[in-house]
Amino acid sequence: MLRRSKIVDSRVLLIAIIVAVAGMLAPLPTHAQSDSWTPPYPMILTPERALAFVQAADQKLDYLPGEVLLKFKDGVTPVGQQRALMALRSRPDVSDLHWLGDVALFTDQRERDATVLAAQLSAQPEITYAEPNYLLHKMSTPNDPSFASRQWNFSAIDLPRAWDINTGSNASVIIAVVDYGITDVNQSFTFPSWDGAAIRSVSVPFAINPDLQAARLVGGRDFAFWNGPVLDMDSHGTHVSGTIGEDTNNELAEAGIAYQARIMPVKVCSGFWDVQFELSASGFRGFVPQNVGGCDAATVAQGIRYAADNGAKVINISLGGPGASLTLRDALAYAAGKGAFIAIAMGNEFLDGNPTEYPAAYARDIDGVMSVGAVGRSLKRAYYSSTGPHLEISAPGGDDSDGGAAGEIWQATISPFDSDSRTVVFPRFDRYVEKPEEGTSMASPHVAGIAALIMSQGVTKPSAVEALIKATARDLGAPGRDDEYGYGLIQPRAALRGVGVK
Repeated sequence: MLRRSKIVDSRVLLIAIIVAVAGMLAPLPTHAQSDSWTPPYPMILTPERALAFVQAADQKLDYLPGEVLLKFKDGVTPVGQQRALMALRSRPDVSDLHWLGDVALFTDQRERDATVLAAQLSAQPEITYAEPNYLLHKMSTPNDPSFASRQWNFSAIDLPRAWDINTGSNASVIIAVVDYGITDVNQSFTFPSWDGAAIRSVSVPFAINPDLQAARLVGGRDFAFWNGPVLDMDSHGTHVSGTIGEDTNNELAEAGIAYQARIMPVKVCSGFWDVQFELSASGFRGFVPQNVGGCDAATVAQGIRYAADNGAKVINISLGGPGASLTLRDALAYAAGKGAFIAIAMGNEFLDGNPTEYPAAYARDIDGVMSVGAVGRSLKRAYYSSTGPHLEISAPGGDDSDGGAAGEIWQATISPFDSDSRTVVFPRFDRYVEKPEEGTSMASPHVAGIAALIMSQGVTKPSAVEALIKATARDLGAPGRDDEYGYGLIQPRAALRGVGVK
């Protein structure tokens, strides 16, 4: 899996090339053309996997082509597993399966329609379920930075008075951010990339968010790019982590909710630069599509289980997609069973038919897992925020139709002037700015941060944390729980004063 190989020309022809990009504002060291690249750490994102992300983007697929997740029934032997696999025309060997706990990931190079593969495997008596390896995406929409009032979101939920009761949680609580990563190293790495005319090697600097103490980052793990330090090449994970627990009295002004808790960066997503660097290293001469990347269900499930197994008491998942994945459902149930409370972004698809998004849809049926919708500055449902019977709670997510940029969620994150793939050829990820974003991606970390405050008060059961949040919410919309706001707007001070529920 980790061996580097060249991409053949027939595959390269499938990639949609984007050729118009501009230079970055601040120069980096001189670029020298490179014919080969040796990564400093074993790669997880192989050229074949990177190409699958490109194909998914180009064909607008909600799964990775050729990849299927399957779970065998209890007691099925390797002989029975092999018999089930023989239903596929590629006749794979059971040794080709990549095991993720009790779920297996299989990649078929002959049949790329994963829905066909899943249907064929689901019909076999040895298999409990088979499903495409669905793609999830971040639930946020960035806007350009501007100077305006900040962090109305904390006043809207009376957070300053909640801090009078609990000063930002404590170091005994670990919050896992299962996302595009949070950079946990100050270091430069050499990556190859396309400059519009040639593949060149460039020294790309990375730095830890100056508003997040390095000592508070613990147990980081990359499941998406390589077996090395966690690197955020997208900025989404960094922004989310800021709301959860950015330092107070810091360099860029914003604060986070649980500013004394520890944060676990768990990278499960591949963004534009992850894919661009890997394909350039394989000899692909061109730019990958702007919408390339995402978070496949198999990798997200790995990240959830890893976080629960390694001490996370709170997990935030600001990701979602239309594919119903039993693999993700099982991972959520596993983590909650291990004692982790989980907050999940509800989705931003209200104006696009309001489809059910996963894994948020599973929250209603798992104690200790909550789906989170978004409100704007006036505490009305944000225009984009998905609704439905599975919505459980609301939190500030920002709404640019309700106050412009000042009505969005501001946190420190990686400078878009240095890393935006639409305007930058060779990026850098070592400079941070205040940046507004909106989405249920921004609402979910409010709930995760407040769950950390509650847990540091001694409420340790995820189901009890959920019960407190629901019972103390401020009712919005129709009386009682409704499909637009769930149980209402989260109220941290009231929840903290309700300590005693076990």
